[in-house]
Amino acid sequence: MLQRASNLLLLLGLVLTWVLGTETRLLFFWPAVAVLGLAGVLAMLRGRLRVYFPPSEVCLLSVLVLAGYLFTRAAFSPVPNYALEDQVMLLACVLIYLLTAVCASHPRWRTAMLGVLLAVAAGNLAMGSVHLSGEWGFHVVPHFLRPSEPGRIGGFFANANHLAAFLSVVLFLAAGWLCVGRAGSALRLWLGFLCVAVTMGMSLTVSRGAFIGLLVGGLVFSVAVLWLVWQTRRHLFWSLLAGGVVMALLAGIVLWRVNEQYLRERTERLSVTGDVRLGIWESALAQHAEQPWLGAGARMFYEGGTRLRSPRLPAWTPEPLFAHNEYLQTLADYGWVGLGLLGLVALLHAANGVRFLRWFVQEKFIHTGQVLSMNLALCLGALSALAATMAHAFFEFHGHVPATALSIALVMGLLANPGYEEMARPLRRVPFARPLAKGGLVLASLALLAAVWLHGRGDWALAQAQLAQARGDEAARRQHLDEAARLSPGQAEVFYQRGLAALEQLTEKDRSPPSAALQGAVQDLEKATQLNGRNFLSHLALADAYDAIGRTDDALRSIQVALALAPHHEEPRLALGIHWHRLADWPQAERAYLWAREAWARNDQKQAGWLESYRLLLQHVALIRRQAASP
Repeated sequence: MLQRASNLLLLLGLVLTWVLGTETRLLFFWPAVAVLGLAGVLAMLRGRLRVYFPPSEVCLLSVLVLAGYLFTRAAFSPVPNYALEDQVMLLACVLIYLLTAVCASHPRWRTAMLGVLLAVAAGNLAMGSVHLSGEWGFHVVPHFLRPSEPGRIGGFFANANHLAAFLSVVLFLAAGWLCVGRAGSALRLWLGFLCVAVTMGMSLTVSRGAFIGLLVGGLVFSVAVLWLVWQTRRHLFWSLLAGGVVMALLAGIVLWRVNEQYLRERTERLSVTGDVRLGIWESALAQHAEQPWLGAGARMFYEGGTRLRSPRLPAWTPEPLFAHNEYLQTLADYGWVGLGLLGLVALLHAANGVRFLRWFVQEKFIHTGQVLSMNLALCLGALSALAATMAHAFFEFHGHVPATALSIALVMGLLANPGYEEMARPLRRVPFARPLAKGGLVLASLALLAAVWLHGRGDWALAQAQLAQARGDEAARRQHLDEAARLSPGQAEVFYQRGLAALEQLTEKDRSPPSAALQGAVQDLEKATQLNGRNFLSHLALADAYDAIGRTDDALRSIQVALALAPHHEEPRLALGIHWHRLADWPQAERAYLWAREAWARNDQKQAGWLESYRLLLQHVALIRRQAASP
């Protein structure tokens, strides 16, 4: 009973993740985290789990070793706020992986998981139709907007490329069910229609990386199916091969015609040599070179992409935040050790899936004469989906989005336990693998529940403060920021936002150094820089506060720290000019403004730049000269 309840909660957690956990931030992922944590706790309350098929203990141990390294490296990262994002997602992936490989190993539960996945895919396509109607910013959560790019559907996802990565997993699992799974005629017809619809949905995302993943996954799927047919129904091989080639050509022509104009525009606008990814990859490799073996720490490319910004990037390109290549991101954050373990895990799971296909043909088929099998369908789809997502990962960062990361974890769980029954040669036993898996399940579940309580509530309060700011309700903004600071006292962003809010609301009366409001802003910004000393914006805000209370030397030191963190950016150079401007040191201010003109990374065009401040400087100097010349 407890295991059944755990599996039901697992399904609910997956639905919440696939609908809400579609951004790199954790804000909308917290409800799913709570449900998944409860699913893990219920699974372990029973004590002894009922496992219908034996999982590969080698695969289980490899994932636990990888997770242990990543979690430990994240725990020693320079910025705990950044590390938390990776740690929560990592724990959720471990939980999904273990529950899929152990608790939900029966085909009935796996079919239910696949059914839920297909239903969510249909929901994404329906949401895409809303975007196509012109509502490109529509978000499933009220009062929030999706950061959209007109012309590319996103479904529940903030990024069209991540929707494409999710749909590629759906496509190959559905195709496996369609080709070799157990299903009636009506269900097969529906699955065929869904495969076509998902493929068209992928084309409407216009994700070039996803098209490459689709090609690689399709190649793996085709080879595996043809091999199965050759081994089991050889008389159908040549007709199936001819039909498959014709269908592939027709599908390729249709996809090209549907997206021809937009793809041509993107290719002309973003040529291979001019793609911003090349500059971002340069920054990731530069950060990797600083600590090649262990990496800089979890999500430290947030800082590295700014400090090591490449001159290849256009001046107004915003901060990359992610390396747009999961392998380079892993190298930058976790080093060669992390990438090596990740590659080993992928290789072991793919090998276990291939071994299952051989076992099915050489042992089960010989005894039963049956080819149709849900376990075979899921294994075939999981192998192809893994190949597709690994190819796509060369161009995107969908492993840092909960919805896609947990989908990959589910695929890996399917490959770790594809459904071996009676085997001539049993799977290799690994000492302590099963106790470690149970211990990992317990720890991951409890840690996720603790994270929801300690950090999730503060995240929501901070989001409410940002909504209040958008509405112009400063009182509500301040109230929510105070609540966020109480609930999450270790979150740097809360104190940064509260300090900014205090500076923005200062009256003339508050601008004197003894002002309690001004002193409070200084304390909040000092706290923000203590919790996250790698965010140059916090140092710049603190410099403004220091200047306001007359601590000009401290203000200059804060600006110098910001310059070290963002040496190629206009904003800290501009802040240096404004600092000297306030002190009426006109030569120093002029040099700083002209230096800001040479920055590689310019302020957003909606923000004030060096030119406006330089003109103001000239006006002030002219005014002073006129006043000095007047009798």
